[in-house]
Amino acid sequence: MVNIRAGLAVILFSICVPALAEGTNDPFQEVAAKYLAAKPKPQLSEEARKFKVQAEFMVQEKQNDKAIELYGKALEIAPWWPEGRFKLALLLGEGKKYREATVEMKRYLLLEPAGADARAAQDKLYQWELVALPVAGKEFKDCPECPEMVELPAGSFDMGSDNGEQNEKPKHRVTIAKPFAIGKTEVTQAQWKAVMQTNPSNFDTCGDDCPVEQVSWDDVQNYIQKLNAKTGRQFRLPTEAEWEYACRAGTELEFCGSNNADAVAWNSFNSGSYFFNTPHPVATKQANAFGLHDMSGNVWEWTQDTFHENYVGAPTDGSAWDGGSMRVLRGGSWGKDQKYGRAAVRHKFGTNYRDFSFGFRLAMTLQ
Repeated sequence: MVNIRAGLAVILFSICVPALAEGTNDPFQEVAAKYLAAKPKPQLSEEARKFKVQAEFMVQEKQNDKAIELYGKALEIAPWWPEGRFKLALLLGEGKKYREATVEMKRYLLLEPAGADARAAQDKLYQWELVALPVAGKEFKDCPECPEMVELPAGSFDMGSDNGEQNEKPKHRVTIAKPFAIGKTEVTQAQWKAVMQTNPSNFDTCGDDCPVEQVSWDDVQNYIQKLNAKTGRQFRLPTEAEWEYACRAGTELEFCGSNNADAVAWNSFNSGSYFFNTPHPVATKQANAFGLHDMSGNVWEWTQDTFHENYVGAPTDGSAWDGGSMRVLRGGSWGKDQKYGRAAVRHKFGTNYRDFSFGFRLAMTLQ
């Protein structure tokens, strides 16, 4: 029995460590390794025990915020204490601090992979996975002509909507297995001109910081080819799944960053008067949880995928879906009603079609 438990500990330790941190430099990994190897296991000091008892009393008094603080103090003294990690995770989960709760519960499993509460801990992780907000990584702009990019973590999300149009159905689970980067904003007129030496935009007087528009999918491919040749980078269009993952940013909000369209999107209700709506400079509306602007509204954004009438048979790994004759656009525009900026809305056109509400943002595979 001891050997079985030890084997389970090694297996679960190897599984949980990558989920806890991107690299091998997380100090807690060393804490967990020392705890698993210790014989006998360490005991709580009197000071740590005092904080434990006080935390338990605060839970009885229904003062969970104070209990969280006290468990934290105990764990500062005894970071290897499994029970403290488990109870702290539960309290954080009750407070809907799901990301912090996930970290603590994974640490508990590192310390007690075959413990009495291991099954309950893993089940909690399954629940919190649905609501824990992923966190974007660093922003970078590593060449003069390059757009500013944001690193996005791997993750899973529910793509589409069962309450929307037929082409948004069925709602289905997609897992983005590897991190990737996506443009913080739509590609601007200045960024297009820096590569192509021309400006195709109908609204060229809008300014350098306005999104480039009136570009077809074919035009975008030509731009990407020239940009990559000039910079040595490997930019591309996002897949449709990557686009929606970036838009939703771990939420189930109606639009990309809010349930209020006007907070995040330039649309026909707010981008001018009835006859004189126009696009606006990028990043002048609220960003979503990943720090991305204008994913709803301003200009429609081309994606890599071809259009299919629904999601039956769609890839579940975030890859592009080929096989159709038209390409997918996402996000709505300055000239469309608010509803077209919904996170799940899909639009389609042929690859050579240009419109003064069609633009794009770039993506990049991270090595």
